[in-house]
Amino acid sequence: MKVHPFSSARRAGFTLIELITVVSVIVILFALVVGGYTYADRSSKRSRTEVVIRAVRSGLENYKEKFGSYPKAANGDTTVAIGDKSYIAGGGACLYQAMSGDGFDQIEGATGQGVPESDGQLDLNEAPNVMLADMPREMWTKVDTLYFMTDGFGHPLRYIRAAPLVAPTPGDPPPDPLTVNRGTYDIWSYGEDEDHLTSTGLEATSGGGTTRIDIKWIKNW
Repeated sequence: MKVHPFSSARRAGFTLIELITVVSVIVILFALVVGGYTYADRSSKRSRTEVVIRAVRSGLENYKEKFGSYPKAANGDTTVAIGDKSYIAGGGACLYQAMSGDGFDQIEGATGQGVPESDGQLDLNEAPNVMLADMPREMWTKVDTLYFMTDGFGHPLRYIRAAPLVAPTPGDPPPDPLTVNRGTYDIWSYGEDEDHLTSTGLEATSGGGTTRIDIKWIKNW
C-alpha cells in the first residue's frame, strides 16, 4: 500500500490546533508568573510602607514627649518631581528632620545650633535630636536639595499636623479641622493611587461610601 507523503509528515509534526494549544499554555503560564510577581511586588511595597509608618508614629510620640507637640511642616506645599509626576514633599521633609535630627529648617518654629539645612549627616549638635536611631536608607531619599521620608513605593510620605484642640469661642463657629485625626496628625501614603496625589485625608473622607478616594491609601485613620 502506498502512503501519501503529506500524511506521514502530518503525523510526525504538530497540527495547527496542537501548536495553538501549546502557545496558549505558554501565554497562560507567562501571565501567571508575571501576575504573581506583580502581586508580590505590590504586597512588598505596601508592607514596607506600613512598617515605615509604624516607625514614624513611634518617633512622633518621642518627639512630642521631648518638645511638647508634634512637628509642623514649615513648607508643607513643597513639591518634588519623580518620574513624570509631581508629589507634595513638605510633610515628608518635616518628618525626615524630626526623625533623623538632620537639620531643622523644615520644622515650623524649630531652632538649634549649626546649619539648619539637612545634609544627610549628623553632627554633635544634631545627635540629641534623633528620634529614630539607625534609620535605614530605604526610609528616606533626596531629590535636588530636599531630604524627605518615603514610603515603600519611593514616594514622599504625606504628613499634616492637626490644629490644637481648643474650646470654641461662645457665639463663634468651631474652627475648621485640618486633619481627620483631630488633636494629633494625619500620615499616609497614596499606595498604588496615582490619580489623587494632592488630596488630603479630609478631602478623601468627605465623599463617604463608594466615592471615597482613599481605598488604596495606607494611612492612620
